[in-house]
Amino acid sequence: MHLEKRYVDVHKVVFDEKTFVERGVLHVCKNELIDIAMDFHFESIDFELAHPGESCRLSYVCDCIQPMYKLDGASTFPGIVDEIKRVGTGASVILRGVSVTEVMTQPTVSVSTLDMSGPGAEESFVLPKLVHICMLAKIAPDSQKDAYLNAINIASKKVAKYIAQCAKDCIPDEVEAFELKKEGLENLPRVAYIFQVFSHAPVTDTVYYGDGCATMLPTVVHPNEILDGALVFRDYYSTSNVSPTYFFQNHPVIRELMGRHGKDLNFAGVIISNTPAEVVNKNRNAMMCAGLAKNVINADCAIITKMGGGHPQIDTGLNCDYCEELGVKTVLLLTEFLSAQSPIDELVLFSTENANAMVTNGCLVHVDLPKVDRVIGQTTIPNRATNSAIDVHGPLTLLTSAIRESMSQIGYTNRSSVVY
Repeated sequence: MHLEKRYVDVHKVVFDEKTFVERGVLHVCKNELIDIAMDFHFESIDFELAHPGESCRLSYVCDCIQPMYKLDGASTFPGIVDEIKRVGTGASVILRGVSVTEVMTQPTVSVSTLDMSGPGAEESFVLPKLVHICMLAKIAPDSQKDAYLNAINIASKKVAKYIAQCAKDCIPDEVEAFELKKEGLENLPRVAYIFQVFSHAPVTDTVYYGDGCATMLPTVVHPNEILDGALVFRDYYSTSNVSPTYFFQNHPVIRELMGRHGKDLNFAGVIISNTPAEVVNKNRNAMMCAGLAKNVINADCAIITKMGGGHPQIDTGLNCDYCEELGVKTVLLLTEFLSAQSPIDELVLFSTENANAMVTNGCLVHVDLPKVDRVIGQTTIPNRATNSAIDVHGPLTLLTSAIRESMSQIGYTNRSSVVY
């Protein structure tokens, strides 16, 4: 599969009477976006802009999407926006430096903020560097919440497609090709990537070609498909534990492995696996992942990452054990959630001698955030300790888990942990 990403760089976004890109400035017609995104599950919808460096805090951030448009009649976000067709080949127009960002108009289960400047911006590796076209949709009085959330998920992808489509005739600032060559791979170690997604219930899931992954068995996919919009976020009840679509489109593990393919390793492929709730199904999926890695794509070793909270750690440990049992060496990427009192004895979800090569993506800590001039989204968050409300303008103190993608579980971070 040969994929070509044609990047059009954006450093500023302004509202205008029509939507187009000129000299690095994305002009956006708000009325056009409203017409595209509006759904009967919404009472109203609006858009706001947030630029890097602003004294601005986004509150209850859910999905972030990089604007993209497939050329030559191919499907963009198949199964979500367009009909289901295979992606990962052909050419895609990509707006680089901008995100269509869902900002909720009512609280979700997980507090999820994003600062555009200051110490909060330093905690999130990628998102504060982007210009955010924030979509705020109010639920219609007669709409069910799950249907409303699903409508938001679809609407944001429609907007992301439309914006990129308006730049389809722009001369790209860079063209990047993605292809797994088949020559010159002798004697290179075959590396698989086991990508544990999180899908437990409607709108608490990850979507692959338009369908939630809750009942999905481990599946081998071409890495280009993930980079090209086949996999999208839809986890509105556990946002803090799951990466946004933007991170799938620019998946750091996949990009690193593809960049090194044919040099010091042979990227054998990606295995997507859900993390089911039942232990018997966790064992089945881990057994299947190891079998696919060893016997189908002939991997010598595997990188394993997870999404979700506590119990998906068990799947990570099982995947490690089953792979090592078949002779597939493993490396685990994990974000640490240590308890304050006894970090060694508490919160241990798996322990295996096979997990002897692990990379930490950082640890849960408190961050002091200053007062900001502007808040986009909800202006208060709950203080469960005192049963009161906290003003999102600040100053306030939050755990890094409440800062959108401060703790990236798929490695889109510059954070690590050190034992003193």
